[in-house]
Amino acid sequence: QIILDHDKWRKGTGGTPAGLAGESDGNAYAGLDLDLITFTSSTFSGSSFTSTTFREAAWTSCQFVGCSFSQCDMQRIKIARCTFVNCTFSASQFEASAFASCTFRKCQWTDLNFDASQWSQVNLLDCTGKQVSAGCLRGEQVDFTGSQFEDMQLTNARIN
Repeated sequence: QIILDHDKWRKGTGGTPAGLAGESDGNAYAGLDLDLITFTSSTFSGSSFTSTTFREAAWTSCQFVGCSFSQCDMQRIKIARCTFVNCTFSASQFEASAFASCTFRKCQWTDLNFDASQWSQVNLLDCTGKQVSAGCLRGEQVDFTGSQFEDMQLTNARIN
């Protein structure tokens, strides 16, 4: 309910700005405006987000297991100390995003854009992907161990 109330607030139809802290979720969501939402120390298992915006959101110390993100706009999102396991990300925008101390394990990335993003201590372990692009991506201590990406286009990127 907290997530739906945030969507209502963003759309001007009531609700309140939301911040999830220490919550659990496994629901399916579509077409929501979750810009500016904060997730802290929360667990998402099997959650699905489709055509949802997370612009300028902040996720800290969260766990995502078996979640899917499709056609999401995550421009300027800040994700820190989060873990993603068996998650799918497709047709989504991460322009000017910042990832810090995050691990992606056995995740699938398809048709994602990371233009002007910053990665620090990001682990992409045993992940697969295709059509991942980034212009001016900056990454420090990025680990791609066991991962395979096809048609990855990095322009003016600096990693490690």
